[in-house]
Amino acid sequence: MAEAHEVDKRKRKKKRSHTQMVKKLARQKDFGNNLDRDTYHYLIRILELIRNDSSLPEKIMLAQNVYQEISGREIECACNQVGSRVIDSLLKYANLEAIQKLTQAFESPLRRLSTDKFASHILQKIIIVCADRGNRDPESNAENVTDEKTSTKSKNTVDTIIDIKPSEIQSYNNIVLKLSKYVLNNSEEFVFDTYANHVLRTVIECLAGLIEDPNECNKKSSMPDLTKRRPVIQEYKDLLIQSCDRLQKWPQFCEFGREQLTSGLIQCILYSLKDVDPNLTKTIIKKIRTKCFKVEEDEKLPSIFHSEYSIRILEACLIVAQPKTFKKLYNIFFIENLEYLCSTQNTNFSVQKLLDYCVTKEIFEELFDKVIEHFPKILKLGFTGILVSTGNACLRLQTKQGPFVNAMINLLKCDASSENQTLLVRCIITLKKPSQLEAESSNPQLSLHLHGSLIMQVILKFNKPIKAVNSLLEMNNEELLQLFGDPKGSRILDAFMDSKYVGEKSREKLCKKLHGTWAELAKSTHGSRCVDKIWAWARMNQKVFIMEELAAAGQSLISTTSGKIISMKLNVPLFTRDKKEWSQLQGKNEKTKAMFADIIEKTHEK
Repeated sequence: MAEAHEVDKRKRKKKRSHTQMVKKLARQKDFGNNLDRDTYHYLIRILELIRNDSSLPEKIMLAQNVYQEISGREIECACNQVGSRVIDSLLKYANLEAIQKLTQAFESPLRRLSTDKFASHILQKIIIVCADRGNRDPESNAENVTDEKTSTKSKNTVDTIIDIKPSEIQSYNNIVLKLSKYVLNNSEEFVFDTYANHVLRTVIECLAGLIEDPNECNKKSSMPDLTKRRPVIQEYKDLLIQSCDRLQKWPQFCEFGREQLTSGLIQCILYSLKDVDPNLTKTIIKKIRTKCFKVEEDEKLPSIFHSEYSIRILEACLIVAQPKTFKKLYNIFFIENLEYLCSTQNTNFSVQKLLDYCVTKEIFEELFDKVIEHFPKILKLGFTGILVSTGNACLRLQTKQGPFVNAMINLLKCDASSENQTLLVRCIITLKKPSQLEAESSNPQLSLHLHGSLIMQVILKFNKPIKAVNSLLEMNNEELLQLFGDPKGSRILDAFMDSKYVGEKSREKLCKKLHGTWAELAKSTHGSRCVDKIWAWARMNQKVFIMEELAAAGQSLISTTSGKIISMKLNVPLFTRDKKEWSQLQGKNEKTKAMFADIIEKTHEK
């Protein structure tokens, strides 16, 4: 009973919100730093207002009022936990004047603020917001403003409200450049400080055009999204290249891979320089492989694999490397150690990255032949992400697709007889052999494996997915209902319907197989997605069969939220009342879709 009480107590503590915690500190008269009681309580009230669903104009007005209210006390507020949260949250609603005033207040104690656990977050946010506003495409900004008038969910909803005049763009960039130069000039000191290191990373990413959406800055990510790199002014690029070149020439650079903090910085530099300066990226990777982690002749395993932090640097090198450099990394670090690397917890992710970012057929085909030899060991140890990455590489590079399917069949022993071929889907989605499935036959509920589902999705997108298609179509409707009602299994239907190598007859056959299960599918969250997917493809006669089953289900269909949505979307009540009127309405809808097909396609592409 005492243990249960302790567990409940811990659960209750976890549920306390941030606001509740700061109120508790206020009651204990612990305001932090030199912040007075009235200011602290004022900031708590502002924090509550920020979390309310007030309109954007109201939040813009709130930001203006708050920055005026804390004028002269910016430093004390920034170094306080509650004050930091308030200033950070309102920065995306602040105008240029407010940001300039805040930046000026920070100038004198900037070194102290860069290393402060609360104020450093505000510096990061200032840099992100100003870099975002100073390097936005004017045309896309105009489009966003137009979209805002018609939609409440615009991509840059917040910043379209802030009126950014062309004359202000240079001022925003000047703020970024001024703060960046200070941080980069002190990089030798800031590299080893927990908070200043992250400010340094933010500077490097923003100068490289890897600017976060100001609305999503609190989302943690191990690496920036390189596909969202945006064009930036030349001064940003010049400062980035100059600073990164200076950092990589620093004598302590080779020690950076030993610690988590400095390893993260090297990864940040590599991601940022990719597409900005390929030559400097190549130089840094060369230094990492020839000086920082040089492979000795008598070394069984390269030293780069001795630490988790250095392994992450190697993975970053693989992601940003050009084909020739990629091949050198493969030959130096992987080719002789592949079996070991596939069979340990930390290093198997490096093999996955090697497969995911291989862009040369020649290297991949050699790698494929070596990796499939270790498939049994990989499956036994449970590092099945390697199997997924191998399949994805086969699909991406359009090679070794047949051998991959055969390797999976041999691995799971589904090739013993034609009868076992029909079990191919069940074996792959569970990553179990037929003998293991038979041993679990008393449990009718299939336990789907995430990686098994991903492998099946990849195989269905191959140029010749006939074995997987036939196996899927051999399953009875009860098995299909269970498969498509599962969150992992429902994605297999997506791959089946979207694959350009799955024929129309196969889709028709699957649709017929599902007769008798439509109502049950519609009632479940993931099953209703599958009904939607098939409905978008189905012809009128097949839609009528589906509707008859849904109508026959009666009130049970709307007993779940998913069922209600499907009932409303497909207009089941109208079908029940008047089939002819329903058919006419469907015909009109199809004609309307055909008329606006081009516009719909463009919208989906965006």
